Amino acid sequence: MIHLVLGALFLAAILGIALLGDLGMRAGPMLLLWGVAHMAYLAAAWLVVRGSRGAHRPAARTGAFPPPLLPTIFAVGLLARLILIPTAPTLSEDVYRYLWDGTLVARGVNPYPRAPDDPALARFDGKLLHHLNHAQVPTIYPPAAQLLFGAVARVSPTPAAWKVLVLVLEFALILALLPLLRARGLPRERLLLYYWNPLLLVESFGSGHVDLVATAFLVVALALYEGNRHARAGIAFGLAVMTKYVPGLLIPRLIRRGQWLLLFVAAVTAAVLATPFLEAGSALTTGLRIYARHWEFNSALYHLLHRAIENDLTVRRLLAAGGLAATLIIAWRARSATGAAFASFVSFLLFSPTVFPWYAVPVVALLPLHPDWGMMAFSGLLALSYLPLPAYRATGTWTLPEWILWVEYGGLLGVWALAGAVALTRRVLARRGLSGADARVEEREDAHVEESGEVQNEKG
Repeated sequence: MIHLVLGALFLAAILGIALLGDLGMRAGPMLLLWGVAHMAYLAAAWLVVRGSRGAHRPAARTGAFPPPLLPTIFAVGLLARLILIPTAPTLSEDVYRYLWDGTLVARGVNPYPRAPDDPALARFDGKLLHHLNHAQVPTIYPPAAQLLFGAVARVSPTPAAWKVLVLVLEFALILALLPLLRARGLPRERLLLYYWNPLLLVESFGSGHVDLVATAFLVVALALYEGNRHARAGIAFGLAVMTKYVPGLLIPRLIRRGQWLLLFVAAVTAAVLATPFLEAGSALTTGLRIYARHWEFNSALYHLLHRAIENDLTVRRLLAAGGLAATLIIAWRARSATGAAFASFVSFLLFSPTVFPWYAVPVVALLPLHPDWGMMAFSGLLALSYLPLPAYRATGTWTLPEWILWVEYGGLLGVWALAGAVALTRRVLARRGLSGADARVEEREDAHVEESGEVQNEKG
């Protein structure tokens, strides 16, 4: 019953966001509703994670919750998606860039050599061009994403059509998460940690960001990999990297594990996907290089380093070096492929000079397997970065108040510190025999989940 109440509250908040209209002009009310949805999400997530602990309970022994819970999780999550899909993407113009690129691809035009405002492209859809942000910058999106954009543009070059495709591809992500949960002895109800996340909903089905598509391919690749189907995993991994480059952070882990077949198939897949666009030559990465050199947003580490180091390029190089070091350490020390992916995406959020809210989508997708309360909280706090939008719309000047960074990243570190203190206390009490059966059972279950992350040494 409590999940029905939380689900109703969650849906009411999502519906309220959908009815606000231009969210960029109504950021304050949106954040209040987002906060309500996120609190309902956290409460439901706590109940689900807590319900999967305590092996002395019959429900936990069978890995099942009361029968109505899983249908409730899916019904609430699906309704939230259907509410948001028809809404206009007013928080971000990215989906219009997807449709612009897709229109070019559908008409046989390579989108990489020219920026949208190039006079040579003036004959194409002016309505889309009007919506584009940074029209002077060539596209940064990889070839697999371009092919998907083109497929949608051939059918209907509208945000709603693109979001419907995202919904369809998300189904593959759900199907891939189920065997990953089963391999770890975790209940299917943990899907709630992904399926009800407000950031995932607003960014993927409100704004329509492509990150969920890349994440779906990646989670499919991880499921196939743990199922010892390495060639198929390579195809899915190649699709993930060529939809958005960030899943490439998992490459050092795959090298560390000697997954040469997977990497070879992924490389062939990437080459096939890139072939239609190779005539662009070095222009394939022009937009990406501009982004890497000039973009910065909502990054605490970038902000702190820039206080001490005036040279922007030096700051970016230090962050890149730190991110690379973290990725290599994770590749060598992670207990499982999913754990390596989760930790790598978290390190990306910490070291990237640019941290848009939707960059957290891959982390959210892996929360059912790795329920990190810090990242669950952070996925809600990231919404605060939208607070300056109304002022930006009015003045054309973007200013992110420093206190937002302190709240976002301070909240993340605070929850991590609290969770660590609680875990340490449980271990100490369990060793002293003072905590009762629950603490000892929870410690054993946490250790079992960590160990089972290897999934029989990742089956090769």
